[in-house]
Amino acid sequence: MSVSEGAEPPLVLPAPQGPTGDGTAWVERTRLLARLSTQARTPVVLVSAPAGSGKSTFLDQWSRLDGRACVTISATVWLDDPALLARALVDSFARIGPPASDARTGVTGQEPGWSATVLPGLARLAATRLCDYLLVVDDVHLLQGAACHAALAAVADAVPDGSRLVLATREEAPRYLARARAAGRLLEIEPDDLAFDLDEAATLFDRLDVTRSDDELAEAVERAEGWAVGLYLHALSMRGHGTGGPRDGGPSRRGRDGFVFDYIGTQVLDGLDPRTRHFLTRTAALDELRPAVCDAILDRQDSVAVLPELCDHLQLVIPVDDSGQRFRYHHLLRDALLSELTREAPTELVDLHRRAALWFDEAGDLDQAVRHARATHDGRLLADIIWPAVPDCLTSGSLERLAGWLRGISEHDLQQEPRLTTATAWLALQQGDPERMDRWLLHAENLAGRDWREHARTDEVTASLACAEAVVGRGGLADSIALCDAALSGLPPDSGFRSAAAFVRGVCLTLLRDLPAGLAGLGAAEGLARALGQPLLVADSLSWQGLLAVASGDQRRGTELVLEARSLIGDHQLERLATSAHCVTALALVLALNHDPSAVRVLGTARRLTAGTDGIAPWFAVCGRLVQARAAVALGDGSLARRLISEATTHLTPDLRDTLVSDFLAEAQSALAMLSVEGVSAAALSPAEIRVLQFLPSHLTIPQIGEHLCLSPHTVKSHTLAIYRKLGVCSRDESVERAQRLGLVEAPPRD
Repeated sequence: MSVSEGAEPPLVLPAPQGPTGDGTAWVERTRLLARLSTQARTPVVLVSAPAGSGKSTFLDQWSRLDGRACVTISATVWLDDPALLARALVDSFARIGPPASDARTGVTGQEPGWSATVLPGLARLAATRLCDYLLVVDDVHLLQGAACHAALAAVADAVPDGSRLVLATREEAPRYLARARAAGRLLEIEPDDLAFDLDEAATLFDRLDVTRSDDELAEAVERAEGWAVGLYLHALSMRGHGTGGPRDGGPSRRGRDGFVFDYIGTQVLDGLDPRTRHFLTRTAALDELRPAVCDAILDRQDSVAVLPELCDHLQLVIPVDDSGQRFRYHHLLRDALLSELTREAPTELVDLHRRAALWFDEAGDLDQAVRHARATHDGRLLADIIWPAVPDCLTSGSLERLAGWLRGISEHDLQQEPRLTTATAWLALQQGDPERMDRWLLHAENLAGRDWREHARTDEVTASLACAEAVVGRGGLADSIALCDAALSGLPPDSGFRSAAAFVRGVCLTLLRDLPAGLAGLGAAEGLARALGQPLLVADSLSWQGLLAVASGDQRRGTELVLEARSLIGDHQLERLATSAHCVTALALVLALNHDPSAVRVLGTARRLTAGTDGIAPWFAVCGRLVQARAAVALGDGSLARRLISEATTHLTPDLRDTLVSDFLAEAQSALAMLSVEGVSAAALSPAEIRVLQFLPSHLTIPQIGEHLCLSPHTVKSHTLAIYRKLGVCSRDESVERAQRLGLVEAPPRD
């Protein structure tokens, strides 16, 4: 790369010192920094001003001079996802200390978990750091989702005295900051505050070796209205051409961004040779510039030399770290480059995103790969990237990652690609959302055709659909076995769905009293899941084998197997997955049989998870409740055991009669009959009441809860009053506290 001969490189600056690309890094913002010192007791600071006002430079100067621990989150469009933003906030707080791994693994963007556990968890982290801190969130205007702003609001409300949350945005103050403003906790820095005065503008011009008269300086400040990047680029124009303003003699009619684009186009890009300009415009498709990916999308091999040279010559090309291998464009330069590329070669931009998606996919950076693939609007490419990772996401606690990938794709596009449709159905299944699961399974069946069951024996995607249908089990045990056999025939040897098919097949065989074949199948499922790195299916297989051992009278062996499953669930934070209800149920029983005091809480958790899986796996809807009834009896809670047995019989289908399920039912009834002391259980809630209970820790109102659950406000209110009565409390807060102690509601993570 080289700058065209005979032309002065417009942005070759003497001894560049600053980390940003608006040229203001040379100008100490003493006036603003002094204001921060005099108003140090405001824990929330809002910096709101248009692009190019010097927000990022000012914040960088502040963070360098401030003695507190400082962490910066630079918001991007892809971070406009509540789960991703929450993880970024948790990681930032963890860098300040202490570690927050439990909080990170509990992150979900779905209600009620978002309001009930994630938001309180973020507030707790904000309030419990070991030292005073400065948390900066830049480019907040790129976060459009209400849930994302709810996360920032939770942090803003919880920042303690001595620490500060700093929000930088191009837009007006978010509404949730009204509370901080009213309480005197908010300091607002606006465009007029950031505008350069004559002294600051003079410093900038001097650093750029631009000769000017006092009148010219005053005119430049007045024309730019103190706008930092406008002054900077104006000064460069004076240095290069001896005059101010754009070539047409007046400000751009496209507004302030257009004004900057004019300058960048005439004073930066026009001075570069075609090959360099081509490199800049084409690599603007990337959030971050790395030599390898630049080479890949441009089909060249010299990016490792080009990027450092660009960084030396253009202050608007910024190193991300000290490695010399990672760079980014200043957002104004990138916006201008993308505007030019979109105008001149829109189809080429799509191809660049496609090449970037393939490179990131091969490099194993699936999040970046998916973001670029979305920009192509190519469902097949998206499926090529997402589909191989689906089984791992479903079985290793990464549901939110898969949900985030799919959330950015329109329903129309999801319905056109069989792999994306099937992945969406599996996600709904594992999230415990039967209605959404049914809808997407129907879409998948329609795409697969009427004879999809036969295709399952030869086609991988249809085989994974057959596996999902086997888990759902609408056709009964024998039909689930047939579906599993078809899936095992059609799935490749290394498919992550094979272990799920083998597990369901093993369970169904044991329920049909073919114990040797069933146990062999469960052992095979366990081994396959271990080989594929699927801890949930290992735990599922161990738990069912443990329950069978307990049922046969070998309590010691059953306890060993179930406790091993518990370790896997805990180590990999899999408690949120719908099918973990099976493992938690088995754990509740062995803890109760072994007189472990934590059995009450675990039983409550098992009940909560089971209530969310009705409509999935009828065999578990019955067996799970009967095992929980046995645990309740072991705890001396006859009232709860009776309710659970009643619920189980409600779900009992003709297909399950005269199977091992009938033995479970007889054992539970016999154990209940032998219980001499009946207690009144604080956990004896109906499934409908448990579902409503999950929303009580959230900020949602009774009508809003009804919208989520498709219930009328009157019904929700009736369930809420019943919850109060059964838990022996008088308020929503008391019911939440009591339910969390019993495991009926997930508690926010603690450090």
